[in-house]
Amino acid sequence: MRKLMWSGLVLSGLLIGCASKSTRQEPAEPAVPQDAVAIPESETPTEEGASSANRTDATPLVVKADPQPQDPINIENAKLEGNVLTLNVAHGGGCAEHTYELAWDGQLQSKAGATPVANLVLIHDGHGDRCKAMKFAELRFDVSPIAQAQSGQSNMRGTVDLSLLGVSAPVPYSF
Repeated sequence: MRKLMWSGLVLSGLLIGCASKSTRQEPAEPAVPQDAVAIPESETPTEEGASSANRTDATPLVVKADPQPQDPINIENAKLEGNVLTLNVAHGGGCAEHTYELAWDGQLQSKAGATPVANLVLIHDGHGDRCKAMKFAELRFDVSPIAQAQSGQSNMRGTVDLSLLGVSAPVPYSF
């Protein structure tokens, strides 16, 4: 009889504790260390008439030799508006601030008759965060250095496919 009462008490406590917790938490605004850029979770308002592709709240693309991913992250959606690549991402965490940077090795892969490809890597640093909450963020990156590298001049036109590690299809970038 004691075991039955004890089991009922423990089960009731677990049910009450689980029922009061939210399953989806919104991400907190990450800190900005010197070697990586933190992306704010909310967009800042723009001036009237300014298009979202011309906003200045996009983080610059980082050019580094042999960029490698760091902590796990899922890219749920990638879209390009003008020179700004927007990534909707999800990752585990909740106990520490996270930082993100989009890196490119500075090289364009080209094959005869094919569109050149820029291989990009999203680098996520969770700063040792071991919490299990699912965090979501919208990250914005300025990819105009790729257009400048392809054309050699800022007024030239062209197309480059942006290949992101974790995204199945390349994102076409016309400039």
